[in-house]
Amino acid sequence: MKKCILLAGIGVLAACTAVSSVDKKQNGYLSVTSRGRTSLASWNSIRNAGLKHAKAYCRDQDKQMHTVEIHTNGVRSAGNQTVEVVFECF
Repeated sequence: MKKCILLAGIGVLAACTAVSSVDKKQNGYLSVTSRGRTSLASWNSIRNAGLKHAKAYCRDQDKQMHTVEIHTNGVRSAGNQTVEVVFECF
């Protein structure tokens, strides 16, 4: 029963984020931006959604993802929270 509740909670948090498509930056790196859809989303869930999207992008190219930088913007419960993941595939 506890496992079902935990899985349901994870599903709810994952639904609270939106991730942009992959963008190419001028310096040659790639980036994705994930946003919290509600003020209940945690920084970890927002960051993990962006990292998961970046890893999937590189995996689709049969490459590994390397995180270069992670930028956060916003204040929890006081507006939009965004996390930009800058990465490269090698």
